[in-house]
Amino acid sequence: MLVLPVLTYDPLDPATVNNPYPALAALREQAPVSWHDGMSSWLVTRYDDCTAVLRDHTAFARDRRRTGQTVPEASLSVQSLDPPHQAGVRSLFMNALHAQDLPGLEARARERAVGLLREAADRPSFDVMAEFAAPLSLSVVCELLGVDEPPLAEFAATSDAIMRSMDGGLDPALVEPGRQAREELTALVESWFAHTGRPGGLLAHVRAGLPTGADETEGLFIPNTARVMFQGGYSTMTAALGNALHTLNQLLVGLQEAGAREQVDALLARNPAAHAPSPTRAGWSCC
Repeated sequence: MLVLPVLTYDPLDPATVNNPYPALAALREQAPVSWHDGMSSWLVTRYDDCTAVLRDHTAFARDRRRTGQTVPEASLSVQSLDPPHQAGVRSLFMNALHAQDLPGLEARARERAVGLLREAADRPSFDVMAEFAAPLSLSVVCELLGVDEPPLAEFAATSDAIMRSMDGGLDPALVEPGRQAREELTALVESWFAHTGRPGGLLAHVRAGLPTGADETEGLFIPNTARVMFQGGYSTMTAALGNALHTLNQLLVGLQEAGAREQVDALLARNPAAHAPSPTRAGWSCC
């Protein structure tokens, strides 16, 4: 096992980005709880410790206002509230989610995925993240919310800038692009609250349940939570699809290298997108 001293742990180091597991294993072994100057935060790496921190809302706060800090307006969302203060916003969105036709959404997402893969089958190779994971994720999240899809390339760049800005403590150059991207996305989401989208969409239910008499600060939590749900849903689903397809690719390539062609064919035959590129026909590879 690669053992890294705590002081050398750098989440942005190319070797760590490529394979973070040795560094995380070393932290769990040597310093399960440690202070990181670059991130100005404590690192907690063991599962039981992480669970304890997340569940103890008395000793640990996600709402930094409880410690006397000022929280930027753009950061006021359900993610920055502790129980029981998050209950109202959380219930509003959860009730709207439960009102959706989730089985129907799943079926349409499956059809969209099959369609994207069949389009790719006509090409010798394709970018699985840019041409499958990203458009599928954006389509599904927008349909869930009941809004029109923004241009994929523009939104992907905005989402990427927001995600990268979370490492601003390690690389200050990432902060300003992330702030600008967050403002652009906030303006888009606010437009959704001003113009009615699909009547049965999640945001339509949220708008219908908006509390009356909320002050200006309280009123920020709902559109900001919608923004976090939109951007977080897209980025999380895109990453999850990438990880799943990477694992599938490794499995198929490993079977081929082992001479198990029949098993590869059987796996592809069970896939509803069996006409999509296979490792031999389209040269699936991971970069």
